[in-house]
Amino acid sequence: MAINVLLLTDGVLSHVHQSRGLLRILSSNRPLATQDFAVQMHSDWMRGFLRKALSMDSDVSLSWAAHCFNWPAYQYRKPDLIVSAGSETMLVNAVLAQLYQCDNVFIGGEKGLRCEWFNAVLTLDAPTLANTVAMTLPPSRLTPDVADQALAAYLAAGCQSKGSCWAMILGGNGGGCHYSDLDWQTLIDGMNQLAKTHKIKWLVVTTRFASDKVQSLLKHGLHKRSVESITSYGTGLEDPLPLLAGRAERIYCGAEHVPILFDCVASGKPTVAIVAAHRSTNRQAQHLMNTLRLERLLSVLKIEELASGRTARPALPLGEVLARKYAQLFKEVCSRCPSLAAEGY
Repeated sequence: MAINVLLLTDGVLSHVHQSRGLLRILSSNRPLATQDFAVQMHSDWMRGFLRKALSMDSDVSLSWAAHCFNWPAYQYRKPDLIVSAGSETMLVNAVLAQLYQCDNVFIGGEKGLRCEWFNAVLTLDAPTLANTVAMTLPPSRLTPDVADQALAAYLAAGCQSKGSCWAMILGGNGGGCHYSDLDWQTLIDGMNQLAKTHKIKWLVVTTRFASDKVQSLLKHGLHKRSVESITSYGTGLEDPLPLLAGRAERIYCGAEHVPILFDCVASGKPTVAIVAAHRSTNRQAQHLMNTLRLERLLSVLKIEELASGRTARPALPLGEVLARKYAQLFKEVCSRCPSLAAEGY
């Protein structure tokens, strides 16, 4: 008998990917029947209404919040479990779990939430609540198997993988990072040097942070013999990361993209965070990268260190290390959600 799961989404890709990643972990051990619900408020002015609700007693907060969201109950089966990520879904997750008297899991920060609203809270923060599950790596839609499957489909379609490739995911000014012209030139020189030294070609992916100037610098600065492709993230309907991880032997990613860094690590490929010289202090992002580095799941390099190619030796076998992490996460969630632990499922 499948467990009826209601997945709440807020339109933020990283949140959706984390929620679907958790469902992937759960579905590998329990049969699930999943329905998606895109959370929408009646109007934007109600955001202030919700902020007021968060300052009230627990039950009053949920009572207020229940009036802020559209919920077409007739379109959905009664859920056994509700899963969501991101602060925009926090209150409606709690409201619907109270309405249906079902289990619920929230992925995100602990700010503003109450312990009694959720069976389990999965967070990258330092845990402060009794039902918090601390993570160093959030659930991801990527796994080593997903990357391998993407590569197999690519080759089966008649495409050829020409030699060894490394991946570089670049953005630019954002996420507390600021790239100077010197940073870009140093990075391009380093990429050319690594390609020559290791006889590889680059699979370059640029994100929405990358300006037209950055695109031009990459196009004209990278040696043609060093580049397999330069593409933009989000220009097509398909998710580019599974195939990128499938084709690349190693992945470099700008530190301005912490959610993408998490996905790259989860793919099972050696991953390197590139840090710009000018970077605002983001203590949480720095803490998360340091934690992954100490667990040998991530290397961190300054741009000027790129050309040396010196990276930390990853935890091996990496796929098994990741599998153990997710198995422990499944165990923790099941211990807090009776619907998942119940016999007969």
